[in-house]
Amino acid sequence: MARPKHRASADLCADCGTLEPGWASINRAILLCDDCCGIHRSLGRHVSHIKSLHKGVWNTYLLNMVHTLSDNGANSIWEHSLLDPSNSKISRRKPQPKDPLHPVKADFIKAKHQHLAFILRPSKEECCTEEELNRQLHSSVRTSNLETSLRLLAQGANPNYFYKEKGTTPLHVAARAGQVLQVELLVANGANPSVVDLNGQTAADIAKMAGHMDLSERIIECMYEVTDRLTYHICSRKPSHQGDQHLISSDLFSFLDKNELALEGRNRLQTLPNHLLEELAMDIYDEVDRRETETIWFSTASLPEKCTVPFLPVNPQLSSTRNQGRQKLARFTPKEFTTLIVDLLVEASRRHTLANNALQNPAVSMLRKEQLGKHGSQVSDDEPLYDSVASDDDYAALTSTSSDISNQLKTNKEETFTPIAKGLPSMVEVLKKQLTLSESTVRDLREQVHTLQTAIEQLTQENNELKHMLQIKGSGDGNMNGHIVGEQEPELEPVHDIKTSTIRGNQRPASMYETREGLRKPAWSTTICQTKRDTEVLSRNNTQSLWECGPLNLPPSEEVTRRTEQVTRRIQELWMAMQDPSQREAFVPCAERIRVAVAELTAIFPQNPIEENIRSALRQLNGNTGRLQAECSGLQRCTSDAEHMDRCLQQVRSCAYDIAKATKLLVTQFQM
Repeated sequence: MARPKHRASADLCADCGTLEPGWASINRAILLCDDCCGIHRSLGRHVSHIKSLHKGVWNTYLLNMVHTLSDNGANSIWEHSLLDPSNSKISRRKPQPKDPLHPVKADFIKAKHQHLAFILRPSKEECCTEEELNRQLHSSVRTSNLETSLRLLAQGANPNYFYKEKGTTPLHVAARAGQVLQVELLVANGANPSVVDLNGQTAADIAKMAGHMDLSERIIECMYEVTDRLTYHICSRKPSHQGDQHLISSDLFSFLDKNELALEGRNRLQTLPNHLLEELAMDIYDEVDRRETETIWFSTASLPEKCTVPFLPVNPQLSSTRNQGRQKLARFTPKEFTTLIVDLLVEASRRHTLANNALQNPAVSMLRKEQLGKHGSQVSDDEPLYDSVASDDDYAALTSTSSDISNQLKTNKEETFTPIAKGLPSMVEVLKKQLTLSESTVRDLREQVHTLQTAIEQLTQENNELKHMLQIKGSGDGNMNGHIVGEQEPELEPVHDIKTSTIRGNQRPASMYETREGLRKPAWSTTICQTKRDTEVLSRNNTQSLWECGPLNLPPSEEVTRRTEQVTRRIQELWMAMQDPSQREAFVPCAERIRVAVAELTAIFPQNPIEENIRSALRQLNGNTGRLQAECSGLQRCTSDAEHMDRCLQQVRSCAYDIAKATKLLVTQFQM
């Protein structure tokens, strides 16, 4: 490790300088005070992974990595531009401990960690590409220089980069070199410990072959971090990976709920493909982390209500549907949440057992050996590449043993392929059932597409008839633009998304502030069903678009204008409600109506528009809507402190302004 830098700042908050910080950001490798920690938690675990220094459960290597980087000036990586005296473009001042949390500290933390505004950027002369950053990281992790690796990760290096010429990832290199702190840094920043190299070996296998047994066991623990964390949340103990016990299933059956709804939920959970089950497991892992951190936060923070995180923050890298499902996990009661975790762990254990049984099949083993043999020759460079000259003794020995070898090969083939022959009828039956199920699914999808097309044609015809009737009535009665003069403009009915109206029927949209009495079924079952339905809707939308508006696949400008006007009216309602701060109970319903209007606006666009301006506007709408709901909720719980209320009102105004600006940008693109 290099010589320690800024040693005196090791016991200070990295963002404001408060003494004796009690929290740590694992992936940033810095220490934080209570105030700054609250802002970090509101950004989400994808930006900053927060953990309590004194009440959190730490692995020794992980805690050592955080302290080592923090003591050696890791914060200077995130504040490089502020510390560089030659950089006169940065005029921002670092907050002090006594500065207000909002907006001074909050804006600085968002610029520093969410937007990465102060890190070192390669100059135009250097022109360092992402490929070069990845290769530098590949070389850096074999040394003990953690600062260099953290700087490369901050600049955008990929911790899962696969070096094709060498056939390894940075995690394999660090494992071979025995750099346990480099391994912790890579895993904390998203490295996948289950990835195999060109020879089919994981980083744990590489470390074990190199003689680093403790490091190999630690990498195996990282491979099962999600299930270990969920198991510990339920049973207060973790599996023993040294004895190949990676999942505990016997202790979980006592928590299983045996009613019909729970059984139906477990059956639907079994129908999820592996990638959707993994996404659900990661979302539940994030919710467990939020709940446990929230419990520690309320027991240690001086003013915990200032920075509470009632649900998972929005991750812009995920879809809006998944973000909504993640936030609805906060509405689960402890019993419902426990049932969901147990069902997920039981299903994971079932699939893990099936995968292990498949690997023990002789046919699968032979295919794996054949596949690994194609990657390269196992011949050493010291061995000759020519054959030895055969002698008479060799031919005599060959004649005497040829019959024995042929008999042995025949016996080995029979022993090897007997289980395969026995298993072929059952495999054929399974494949037939899967084929029948797929054909029925395709038929159902075709029927649903036909139903949607018919509904669109009927709606288009009705819309044309209504327009014609309005034009006739307007010309006969002296109306202006279809509205009676002097009469208040009628409020538009909520415009439902065409893609989901046929599937959801008359079900009203669920929000983060919906009371639990409105739910008919357990919330976790509803979430799983919604995930499956959304997956089916997305697959149908990929085959045929509901909006046929040219090659860009965009909705008509009239529809965009109509729905943006509805968003504008909802913002005006919130603005009128804010004129009287005593009517704080109206803020949350107004924010909910804005969320519904924004959802109806974004629903008419494809998931990934080609135009960058449209994508940016949609991201701003989704992000600011969730932030507006949280700010309105905080404003409703605000105390009678006038200064605190003014700050909350300013945050709500800022969110509403950002939504209006994004809406205007969206309309402008269709008026050009």
